Amino acid sequence: MKLIDSAVADFYNTSNEDTRLQTGLGPLEFERNKILIQQYINGERLRIADIGGGTGHYSSWLASLGHEVVLVDPVPRHIEKAKGKPGRFRAVLGEARDLPLESCKYDVVILHGPLYHLQDQNDRLLAIREARRVLRPGGLVLGFAITHSASTLASLNNGLFHDSRVFQMCRHELLTGDHHAPEGLNGVLSMAYYHRPFDLQHEFKQVGFYVEGLHAVEGMAWMDSNFFQSWYDAERKERLLELIRLTDEDEALLCLSPHVMIAASFEI
Repeated sequence: MKLIDSAVADFYNTSNEDTRLQTGLGPLEFERNKILIQQYINGERLRIADIGGGTGHYSSWLASLGHEVVLVDPVPRHIEKAKGKPGRFRAVLGEARDLPLESCKYDVVILHGPLYHLQDQNDRLLAIREARRVLRPGGLVLGFAITHSASTLASLNNGLFHDSRVFQMCRHELLTGDHHAPEGLNGVLSMAYYHRPFDLQHEFKQVGFYVEGLHAVEGMAWMDSNFFQSWYDAERKERLLELIRLTDEDEALLCLSPHVMIAASFEI
């Protein structure tokens, strides 16, 4: 089994994943993800597997909170970057469908990339089963997915929707969930799967998980026409975060958020 599709590997080998959370909407995504993760992990020291954790931003943060963390990622350059991050955590090369981890060991598994990098549903289900395998009974998985409307909303917002290539890409995503970036569109994931929230829940239920929560990550806040000025103004930033808190579990509004997080657990 290849660790990662060559198109996805090429994307990460030519982009800078290490700085992604520091630019554009990255700071909003990073702050909200940390808020959501902390809703589900308590103060005790936990064993956490950060699957698809990239260059280690979340692993470093979780280790700084006192947790025992292992990061697994299929991109060698990500592993090398992660090893230079502060905090005591392991970083190992591996892939979500065949984790190089012991069974029944971890309290929490975080799936950061597999749910959208694996286009085939059977592959996504295999990754979810692997998460279940390495979790202890009663353990929790936190999975992050991209919503099927994300590209359409973003392209309407930035004026690219009427580019015929972008329109066809958005149309295909809305109809099927499959994402294929048109040739020449830089800075966009080459291929991915974008979920409807209901279908995301269904995939976890198929593997025997109980869904404890489904949350918007960015919510509607990113649609602020002056978002970047607002984010760096303390009063406006708090107002945007309050908007997300008010609506983050509103099923009718989940698809207005580019990312969603699912929390699911299982008992034997």
